Amino acid sequence: MTRRTHRLTMLATAALALSLTACGGGSESSSTVTVTHTRSPEQQALTNDQVVAALPTREDAPNGFRPDDAGFTPSTDSERSTSPKPCIALYMQTEEMRDFRTAHLGAQESVKYVGPSQEFGTPSTSVVVWSHDEPYPSDFFDEAGAALGDCKRHTSKLSAESAEVEWTAASIPTPTLGDQSFGVRIGQPEYNLAVDYLWVRSGHNLIHVRIDSEHGANNDAELKKYAQGVLDELKKQT
Repeated sequence: MTRRTHRLTMLATAALALSLTACGGGSESSSTVTVTHTRSPEQQALTNDQVVAALPTREDAPNGFRPDDAGFTPSTDSERSTSPKPCIALYMQTEEMRDFRTAHLGAQESVKYVGPSQEFGTPSTSVVVWSHDEPYPSDFFDEAGAALGDCKRHTSKLSAESAEVEWTAASIPTPTLGDQSFGVRIGQPEYNLAVDYLWVRSGHNLIHVRIDSEHGANNDAELKKYAQGVLDELKKQT
């Protein structure tokens, strides 16, 4: 196996392992931020039409990106596991989080836009909204923030049969949005691969922005832009 073939194989494995599967007071330099304010309309349970209307359109996508209709399906049940086990909180997929989603999930939808390249490691941007019949628990965000310290290196696998892959996790600047927000970069620096996750809790709603990119990329402004965009659109509708 040539060095290039090995690298492409590793990138393919990495891209698959990081695929989304339905899956705080502080400054923007913190990984977890909590805000306390009066309940506003965009924090209420949403209809599916409201969720769809709040998602970014192709005009909002990065230049040259195209819709990926075969991308992330938010209703898919996740079988992801991690070692150490508590690291699964970084992906918002602990057993308690999955149980809450099963019991309380209402409207949900997502969009994904991918760059022009057809090679492995192609940049992409995904935005997801889940709306529930009761407020999304703040404890879930606290748990994700607490897990980061012990999960700077961890392994993850999508199912019992899939390969176990090693990842690094690092805090990224987290904007003050919604009631609470959490940001983390999970990647493989040796293969120039990074996935930035931003989670925002707004009352009954969980907003998620994910950006796949090179490890040296700075996606802070884009993460905030897309999450804020969803909140702004919801405010207009309600």
